[in-house]
Amino acid sequence: MIECLRTREWRPVWEGNQLSGAVSTAGTERTTGRIITRYSNEDENSNLSCGGNISYLRLEPGEKVLDLGCGRGTETLQAAEAVGRQGFAWGLDLTPRMVELATERARSEKVGNVHFLRGSMEEIPLADAALDAVLSNCAINHASDKLAVYREIFRVLKPGGRFVVSDIMTDTPLPQEIKEDPEAVAACFGGAITVREYEDTLAAVGFAELDIFKERRYLKNGYEMISRTFQGRKPLQGKGVN
Repeated sequence: MIECLRTREWRPVWEGNQLSGAVSTAGTERTTGRIITRYSNEDENSNLSCGGNISYLRLEPGEKVLDLGCGRGTETLQAAEAVGRQGFAWGLDLTPRMVELATERARSEKVGNVHFLRGSMEEIPLADAALDAVLSNCAINHASDKLAVYREIFRVLKPGGRFVVSDIMTDTPLPQEIKEDPEAVAACFGGAITVREYEDTLAAVGFAELDIFKERRYLKNGYEMISRTFQGRKPLQGKGVN
């Protein structure tokens, strides 16, 4: 049985017409290039996750699922096995080398109900309301526009569909020079926003209620970070913000 630590209901805090803190200033071509370089050079045995969240998704046979920031495809292939031949799993990653490795692995393991795509999670190349579930493991922190990412997740989910994400955040804002440092963003800490900013982002899109499954605190380069695994669900009726 999977236990939920707590459930949060949230409403966003707005500054003028903008969501406070929803968009990092680190979204530059230089940062994107550094992220791609980092993951292209990763050792094949390195751990690229911060949560291990697929068990919380509780996939059912026949479901369609997307893994955002799929890396070498480990959890995408697990998802493909869970949904069976009548279901389908996609993996999306920014780094060509990761997509190549994941595709090679699917081919070698003869997994037919999976496909890996190269692209940005801020522009998911799938149709509206196409998915039952989305998962992402320590990848969304790399995105410069997290509001755009969660808008896309909301768009591709069917009504009643859910996501489970493991990602990093902070209690207080990181220094601006860290947010704008491509090395820090690629190293999975410079792109972190605060818990309040993160929850405001989710609520603004339409994910007003969160189930938090686990959370831990740790130091990264001298900064206190929070790793959280949580679930949100697209309402059966109604829409998020445009």
